Amino acid sequence: MFYSDVDENSFVDDNSQNVSVKLYETEWRYLFNITNIDELRETAIKAKLRTSRFRSVCWRLLLEILPPDSSEWLMAIEKYRSLYETIKSTHYNDPHTQDSGPDDPLSQDEDSIWKQYFKDIELKKIIEQDVIRTSPEVEYFGTKKIRNIMIDILFCYSREHPDLSYRQGMHEILAPLLFVLHCDHQALLHVLEQTSSDVSDLIQKILDPAFLEADAYSLFNIIMEIMKDYYNINDFIISAQKPTKHVKTTSSTCDSEVVQKLSKIRDTMLTKHDPELYGHLLDLDISFTTFGLRWLRLLFGGEFLLIDLLVLWDAIFATSPQDFALVNHIFVAMLVLIRIQLLKSDNTDCLHYLMRYPHVDVMTVIEYALHMLDPKMYMLPSVINSLKHDKSDNIKSNITEHRVERPSKLITYAPRPTRNAADDLLELCRMKLMQYHSILDSAVPIHNKEARQALTGMLELCGMLSSRQGIIEMGKDVVRSTTTPIETLLTPDTPEGGPLLPPPASAITMKVFRKTENSTDSQIQGAPIKNPLKQMKR
Repeated sequence: MFYSDVDENSFVDDNSQNVSVKLYETEWRYLFNITNIDELRETAIKAKLRTSRFRSVCWRLLLEILPPDSSEWLMAIEKYRSLYETIKSTHYNDPHTQDSGPDDPLSQDEDSIWKQYFKDIELKKIIEQDVIRTSPEVEYFGTKKIRNIMIDILFCYSREHPDLSYRQGMHEILAPLLFVLHCDHQALLHVLEQTSSDVSDLIQKILDPAFLEADAYSLFNIIMEIMKDYYNINDFIISAQKPTKHVKTTSSTCDSEVVQKLSKIRDTMLTKHDPELYGHLLDLDISFTTFGLRWLRLLFGGEFLLIDLLVLWDAIFATSPQDFALVNHIFVAMLVLIRIQLLKSDNTDCLHYLMRYPHVDVMTVIEYALHMLDPKMYMLPSVINSLKHDKSDNIKSNITEHRVERPSKLITYAPRPTRNAADDLLELCRMKLMQYHSILDSAVPIHNKEARQALTGMLELCGMLSSRQGIIEMGKDVVRSTTTPIETLLTPDTPEGGPLLPPPASAITMKVFRKTENSTDSQIQGAPIKNPLKQMKR
C-alpha cells in the first residue's frame, strides 16, 4: 500500500537491514511529502492507516497540532512538550519539600498549599480507580509505568481545567492515544536496532519514546477541547411520558450540550434516514441518553474492538477535525446497521443491543456515515439497501402473533436467554452474506442458471443463520423448526405471492440433521459442480 513507488530491483544488492529502513522511510514520504493535507485525509478515510507505523504523526497533523509545513514540525512539537513539563511542575507541589511558612496541614484557607495537596491526593485516587480498569485484556495498560503515565496526564488535565476536572470515561479516550504512540515508537526502535545511522533525524525526534507522556497529553488535550461538552453535564434523570403518534419525548433534563446533541440525532437525523426505526424506538420509550452518553463520551470506544476503533477515529479526525461532525452520522449509522435486530425487539432487548453493541463491519459504518454527511461525494453502501428492504412490518406482525400476554399475577419466569459470541458471529455472517448477495445479484446475468442458483443458496443460508434455536431441514416443500417458524429474508425481488424462503422444491438439496451412529449420508447433494463465478467471466 505505501510502497507502490518503490523500485524493488534497486534493493537487490542491499541487505535486509537497508531494505527495512528504506521501506520505513518510503512510508514516511508517501504520507507526508504531500502538497495538500486533503491527500492525507483521503488516506485516513479509506482505512489505509490501519497498518501504518506513523499513525500518531498523522493524527497530530490532522488535528492541527503539527502545521502543514514539515519544516516547522520540530519547533511545534518542542513547544507542546515544553508546555506539558511546565504544567506538570506547576501542579505537582509537595509541601513536605517546601517552606510553607505559617501554613500548616490543618489549614482550611483556599490558598493553603496543604489543602490543595490533600485535594490532589483525593483526585488521583479517583483517577486511579478508573485507570486500573482500563482494557484489562490488553497487557500494555496493566503495567505500572503506563498506569502512572495515565494518572499524571489525567491529573494535569483536571488541574488545568478546574471547571470540568476529571470525569469518568476520560481514561478511555486517553488509552488508545497512548497505544498508538507506543506502536509507532516500537516500530522506530525496531528499525533503529538494525541501523541507527540511516533513519532521518526528524523521524527520530518526533517519535522519541522519551516524550510519550507529553505527546499523549497534547493529543488528549486537543481532543477533549472538542469533546468537553460531552462531559460537561450534571447528573440527571429522564422522566418522560410515553408519546403517541411519534410525538417528541419531553423530559425534565437540563438543556446541556450533549442532551441537545442526542435529541438532534434522534429527532432530526434518525427520523430522516430511518423513520421506521425512529418510530419503533420512540414507541418503546427508548431513552437515547441511556446508551448515547456512553457512545459519545468514549467516542465509541466501548462498542468496537481497539483495531476497529482506531480506523473509526482515523475517519473522524480526517473528516471533521474542528467539531467531529462525523460522530453524529456514525451514531445514526450504528443504529441503522442493527435495525433488523431492534425492530424485532421489545424494550428490554433493544436496550441489550444498544448497551452491548454487536459486532459490525466498521468500514460499512464509516461509508454510510460519510454518505449521510455528503451524499454527492460518497456512495450509499449496498448493504444499507438490503437492510431497509427487509420488510420490517412483516417482522413486527410475526412477533405480535407469537407474543405471550403479560399475566395479571406475579409469576416466576425462567431467565431470559442472553446472546453470546456465537450468536454475534452468526449474525455477522448473515449480514455479510446479505451484503455479498446485494453486490452479486445485479452482476449475475439471468441466463447463468448455476450462478443464480448459487445466489438463491446464499439467501437460504441467510435464513439458516437465524439466531433462533431449532433443527432446520431444507430442500423439501417446507422449512421446519422445533421451536418457532423461521423468519424469511425478503428482498426487493421477492414476488408478491410469497417470500423466497422456504424455496419451492429447490434444485439445491440441503440437509441439516443430527449425527447418528453408522450414518454415512453427510453430503450436500445438488450443489453446482462447476464454479459459477468462472462462467461469469466468459
